[in-house]
Amino acid sequence: MGRGADTFLSAYNRIDQQLNRWKEGDDYIPFASLVNYFSKRNAVIKRFQNDLLEFAELRNAIVHNRVTPNYVIAEPHAKTVDHILYIEEEITRPKLVIPAFEKPVKTFHLDDSLASLLDIVKEKEFSQFPVYGREGFKGLLTPRGITQWLATHIDRNHVNLNGTTIGEVLAVEVRRDYVKFISSKTTVHQAMDMMKGNPDKNYRLEAILITERGRTDEELLGIITPHHIIDES
Repeated sequence: MGRGADTFLSAYNRIDQQLNRWKEGDDYIPFASLVNYFSKRNAVIKRFQNDLLEFAELRNAIVHNRVTPNYVIAEPHAKTVDHILYIEEEITRPKLVIPAFEKPVKTFHLDDSLASLLDIVKEKEFSQFPVYGREGFKGLLTPRGITQWLATHIDRNHVNLNGTTIGEVLAVEVRRDYVKFISSKTTVHQAMDMMKGNPDKNYRLEAILITERGRTDEELLGIITPHHIIDES
């Protein structure tokens, strides 16, 4: 058997073993059935479902079409071997949102001025702004909310930015609650699934905020925004 086929089958078997560890009971369930089952319950399997099903067909071709025990007709391409090794890593040792998205997160208070926020926008090019008050997290301010407020409050091409608080702008932000807090132990694939939301209901998060245990009263460890979906694609 060629090295490629041997490596492919070893990775395939490790994935199969992982899927069997996840399932309940000791009954035998075919690989493809496990993949289809967990594609509805696991973000990584969902993403690579089609690849895994194709791997199952290739595995069967390798195992059942041998000319001799050590000679196979279906020798997998090097790219296929690399790909199954990558997917195996994603399944058995998935990346977590921390440290993947760990970064300082700029937050604002309800009493901060709109001018101070716009200064940060100009300097850092941030686009989602967690806002806090005395009682904790109050909502997320987005460029859409800022634009909406400016459109309704501009007076003869002039608006008092220093005299306007972020709380006033947040009050008209229609997407202030389009945010989710998650634990630092959440996998990257789970987070990406959350960010994509539900297209059928025209709902998508504006941001995911990461804390140690996913609580709103904890220190922010990182943030995930829609542009991360593009980067992952």
